[in-house]
Amino acid sequence: MTWTGKNEVLDEVIGRAELERMLDEAGATYTSRRIPAGAMVFWSGEPDGNHYYVESGSVELYGVDAAGRKKVIDRYGPGMFFGFHILRDTNLTMSTAQCLEDSRILAIPKESFFKLLRGGSDFSEYCVRYLFGLLSMQTNEMLNQSFYVTAQRVPMLLAKLAAERLAEDAAQQMVVLPYSNNDIADMLGVSRNSVTSVVSRLQAQGVIEKQRSAIRIIDAQRLAEIAQLEQE
Repeated sequence: MTWTGKNEVLDEVIGRAELERMLDEAGATYTSRRIPAGAMVFWSGEPDGNHYYVESGSVELYGVDAAGRKKVIDRYGPGMFFGFHILRDTNLTMSTAQCLEDSRILAIPKESFFKLLRGGSDFSEYCVRYLFGLLSMQTNEMLNQSFYVTAQRVPMLLAKLAAERLAEDAAQQMVVLPYSNNDIADMLGVSRNSVTSVVSRLQAQGVIEKQRSAIRIIDAQRLAEIAQLEQE
């Protein structure tokens, strides 16, 4: 599951064996690449003729504005696809993709990607559902940016991330989110200073504890209540 907690559609994954079956049935080709942590899969604004599948590791997609501010678009783990820029005639990427850890990535050329779409009903349905999920996520994010300021969006995001962790393992006694203030700022597309201010306020309220490159949730229920109040 990715940090955005977008929706169940975007949390669907396809296993390597299942993908290979669909590729073989469609007569499509692909290459497997091992990419080290920190290396780029592609840069924003450059032509790239591949669609990508994460076999292992994780990849971050982000954009940078003219002032150098970074906005994380999403993070992808095993079984997930990225690189829908190939649906454009120009093949120009709209963001940068960077491996967060040593990863193995399958690169599917544009021609093979369209063979999959035409020849594999399962893959076509998955892509339609996935793209709808992206549209839904981006619509919600745009509304959140319009309606809520940073002081509201930070506890809302932390509450959502904490709820995801608890849903994965309800028996866990402590929720630790492996994100720094910089990570939270990148997720929301805001300044680090503004996030630090909100995190400090939540820590003073006894709701969270800031750790090195992580945030420990002390009172998930109270955090959820604060997030709910911020939305009203």
